Amino acid sequence: MSAFIRRYSKYLNEKSLAYRMILSDITKTKRGTEGVIRTMNTEELLNTLPVIQTQFNALLSFNANPDELTNGIIHAAFMLLFKDSLRLFAAYNEGILNLLGKYFDMRKNQCRESLDIYIKFLQGRTKLIQFLKVAEQVGIDQRNIPYITQAPHSLLEALKQHLASLEEKNDTSPSYR
Repeated sequence: MSAFIRRYSKYLNEKSLAYRMILSDITKTKRGTEGVIRTMNTEELLNTLPVIQTQFNALLSFNANPDELTNGIIHAAFMLLFKDSLRLFAAYNEGILNLLGKYFDMRKNQCRESLDIYIKFLQGRTKLIQFLKVAEQVGIDQRNIPYITQAPHSLLEALKQHLASLEEKNDTSPSYR
């Protein structure tokens, strides 16, 4: 049980640190086209998304299987993490969408950083899918569990190709479509 308490504590510490760095609880900010994350510029996104990634990874490191969630304290911590996971992923996803919308207008170093953020997002999404499967197995109503789709592999390839073309040019200026 102490391992789960330490993991939950780590998540709370990361959430607190993220709050201090971003100056708001990202899980409670306005979403949508006029939301905080959707209106961020490239630099703000490149500073904010790694903070969200760290918090998201700490949440997913709870890493419990259904058999371990029979203890009331561990189960309660898991339920709180489940609720935060949905809101945090929604904010994270919005940030990624905003970042991808700006990708082809970025300088080479920004593209490289953005690609790294996107790859970590894909890895986190895969871990979230496993986390949500555990949530389903412990009795959370399927209607409360979102279906998370796979991003097309062609998108990752297009991002890599664009970065490669910038590196071939050895250009640091923005590229325009």
